[in-house]
Amino acid sequence: MCNKHIDIFSSILHEDNLHSPGLLDTQVTNSKIAPFSDKLMLFHAGFMFNLAMVYYSNAMAVSMRIDVITHCEASILRDLKLTTSWGSIMIERGWIEKPPQANDRKELPHN
Repeated sequence: MCNKHIDIFSSILHEDNLHSPGLLDTQVTNSKIAPFSDKLMLFHAGFMFNLAMVYYSNAMAVSMRIDVITHCEASILRDLKLTTSWGSIMIERGWIEKPPQANDRKELPHN
């Protein structure tokens, strides 16, 4: 998902002869030993996707270009799907609590 977003927005910059910032891929090692727990990594990934949606919405608010706004909107929708899965995984593993839910009116006793 990240690479798709990077490709989309980098292509917009390149079309306008603007420079896109470099990636930090050189900072990633090829180690097979995880330095952090799955819980921490998954929580951080979910936080970053939520933060990305804030940035995309800010870009939509200040952009005067319809193409950028359209790409931001599509990116938010893709991230929403991903964060829904993220939340489900976190709840299933007991790493976050399920938000309070309203009672199902059909299951309530009738007087």
